[in-house]
Amino acid sequence: MSERPFGSTLSTGSFLAMRKAGFRPLRQVQGSSILSLGWQRSPALALRSSLKPKLIGGGYGSYGTGAQVYLPTGSLAVQQYLNEGVWMELEERTAAYNDVRREAVTRLRDNAREAGAVAVVDVRVRRGRFAHAPHAIEFTAIGTAVASDGLELAEDEAIPLVSLSGGEFWKLYDSGYWPLGIVGGSSVVYVISGYRTKFARLRLSKRSLRNQEYEDYTIGLSEARRRAMGRLRQEAREVAAAGALAIEIAREQREQKDDNLIVTIDVLGNAIAPLEQGAPRGVAYALGLGKA
Repeated sequence: MSERPFGSTLSTGSFLAMRKAGFRPLRQVQGSSILSLGWQRSPALALRSSLKPKLIGGGYGSYGTGAQVYLPTGSLAVQQYLNEGVWMELEERTAAYNDVRREAVTRLRDNAREAGAVAVVDVRVRRGRFAHAPHAIEFTAIGTAVASDGLELAEDEAIPLVSLSGGEFWKLYDSGYWPLGIVGGSSVVYVISGYRTKFARLRLSKRSLRNQEYEDYTIGLSEARRRAMGRLRQEAREVAAAGALAIEIAREQREQKDDNLIVTIDVLGNAIAPLEQGAPRGVAYALGLGKA
């Protein structure tokens, strides 16, 4: 054989679907970034202390019965804490997760351009804590670079990266849509648990014997997802996408002192647009969608 054998993440069915669509796999490509997390200003201890209810009464035996809670008059923040708890996004930590993803995706795209690819399909992602270094996070994306004899990209045109399989890529292409690339968003939220949650988790209290929702955890998780999805939609708007397919959501929860939580939400999707709108110029010309 005159050509070097290729390596691919594609299954047999995906490989045949890509060949049917006129694409051929070149090699596996990868982009990685491992980032050491810097100092993060957590909610101030004074703030957490001010929100903490002050119990007046006996010892553990009175938690579910005779304990009284001291609530400063007019303290709306403490009233909210007692009912729902509070949450706040950790801005520095959130920026770190978004930066490490963008850096890894950029390196994957650069690696694909070196291989002469017109797209990268079947992208598989590993993300989260980096086990070999404390306070470090990792984002690694591996996919299959594909080329086509009839399609070319100009130097200034971005190579689309998609987590779609070869068969899904062919179906998308055949139905008149072109992938624009992977878009995503992350959010790291600190949840300060409320009075209800603390007593529900304290098995010495009568309250803990009832079925009940941890409302502060629920709200914190929902807000983290909402903010992460908002960043994904913003990235999709920046590339003029019509929508995002195959959105995946990853979640990590780390318990802190006093029943507090740090919730991390990562979302990834595949931005797409109609061929006549989103396909690179070389692709549009080859499909008869552009002017020669």
